[in-house]
Amino acid sequence: MNKKYKTKKKKVAPANLEQQNYWAQSTYPWYDWNTNKPTSRSKSEERPFRQIPFFQSFRRDLREYLLTSTLHGLRYVGEKRLTWFERFFWLAAFGSSLICAAFFILNVYAKWRMSPMIVSINPENMPLNQLPFPAITICNVNQAKKSVAERIKRSGDSIDKKLLESLCSTQTDADIFEDEIAESANWDYTRSFLINVTQPCNEMLSLCIWNSVQMSCQDLFNAQLTDEGLCCTFNVVHREKMFRNPKALNDLNFTFPLPTVDWTPESGYPTDAPDDGFPWKPKGIGTDHGLTLVLDANLEEYYCASTKSTGFKILLHNPTETPNIAKLGEVYGPGMEARVAIQPRILDAQPSLRYIDVNKRLCLFSSEKDLVFYRTYTLRNCEMECESRNVLDICKCVLYYMPKNKTTRVCGKADAKCYSNLKNYVPQGLERGCDECLPACTEISYSERPSGAPLNKALVDRYTKSISFAQNRSAEYFADNMLIVHFYFEDNSFMRFTKGEIFGLTEFLSNTGGLLGLCMGFSMMSAVELLYYLTLRALCVARQRKTVQPFIR
Repeated sequence: MNKKYKTKKKKVAPANLEQQNYWAQSTYPWYDWNTNKPTSRSKSEERPFRQIPFFQSFRRDLREYLLTSTLHGLRYVGEKRLTWFERFFWLAAFGSSLICAAFFILNVYAKWRMSPMIVSINPENMPLNQLPFPAITICNVNQAKKSVAERIKRSGDSIDKKLLESLCSTQTDADIFEDEIAESANWDYTRSFLINVTQPCNEMLSLCIWNSVQMSCQDLFNAQLTDEGLCCTFNVVHREKMFRNPKALNDLNFTFPLPTVDWTPESGYPTDAPDDGFPWKPKGIGTDHGLTLVLDANLEEYYCASTKSTGFKILLHNPTETPNIAKLGEVYGPGMEARVAIQPRILDAQPSLRYIDVNKRLCLFSSEKDLVFYRTYTLRNCEMECESRNVLDICKCVLYYMPKNKTTRVCGKADAKCYSNLKNYVPQGLERGCDECLPACTEISYSERPSGAPLNKALVDRYTKSISFAQNRSAEYFADNMLIVHFYFEDNSFMRFTKGEIFGLTEFLSNTGGLLGLCMGFSMMSAVELLYYLTLRALCVARQRKTVQPFIR
């Protein structure tokens, strides 16, 4: 039975003999090291490489930037899931924010360009020991001593009589002097006349006390010819520090205490300046650390005055400036005791102000403009030189109190028709060409706060017995003719007003960044991000496309 159901295994012949012997009959081995041999493929196996067009690539990069940008609202513009109306709404909102930010930034820029400077209160006050005591110029309003004037009227020549009339008359010199007399009244003759007819400093200054120490008034004061006539000046800088060429000046002789220092409002006192360097500094506050003067008006010698009253004209000014006392001097009458509290006005500037255009900041540093006569630039010194230059151009001479040198002709009475009617010859005579005079960026000026009371004869009698110069003066004379005046500081430090930039580069960037951040969420990284997509990203993508090979399956 086992044999009956036993089957034999059949041998199956290969259907294709060539398939059986494929590897044996193949002329090429299954591998070939010759890579240069061409390969044949069917068309169905080839897949051509299609380069993406530039427009589609740009759209793809732009969409990627919009979706990843940190600027507010842009990702809604590139979002595909939103409708076109929604995307347009966000695009319009972003554009409106951009326009709003640009408008405010332009306003900030215009303000920066048009008004780049601001004056603010400096939190650091200037100490008293860095501030000079003001220069003080004092003039007796009496233009001529009565005894000298009467002698001239009795026995003087015609030139002296005309000069005396010019001092006391309200008429101009052009109306007083005739041609023959005017030729003889040159400046040398007129200067000698002024010195002889005016009260000298040694007669006007009876007592001088500086820092509670009585000193010789001749050591403290110098005679100076001003627009008010012959006056006495205290604490002006040395001539060598005031003028560029002091030896060329043709003026009165000056004496100065030693040592002198090169003080200017901009640089201040040198670091190696001695404590007693000239111009002097106040030692403290109060009348005991100031200047006390006893002035003699000598009313018996009054002949004519520049005012309608008797007394003195007193002006506090910068030690580096020439006084304009005729127009700016304060009048103090005799028979009084006055206290003058000195109040300085200090303006300085930040060094960064030098980089702003002069036409915008409207002030000058000393190194930016050199004056012809003065070493230190101030508005007053510049105006004095400008006035002198204009008079010289028109009249071929200068007035005696103007800056000049030995070669400059001083106007005599023969030039009266020119300088007396200068505005008639030139409508803008003294103002012509003075637009170049701008305020100094660093300035120190002084004002006074006076107070006073009449002298009492009983109290004056005790005072006259205690001082040597007044022992030969009666109490009545002292109370009628004398002026006691105290100049002093009230504070140990003073407020400074500093000129600076209202917008520096840092402030401008801060304001601009704040506006861009408020309107669009813009920051410095947003700018880096935009720069990255415009440059580095674009270059990297372009280079990657060049190196990509076609994919072959």
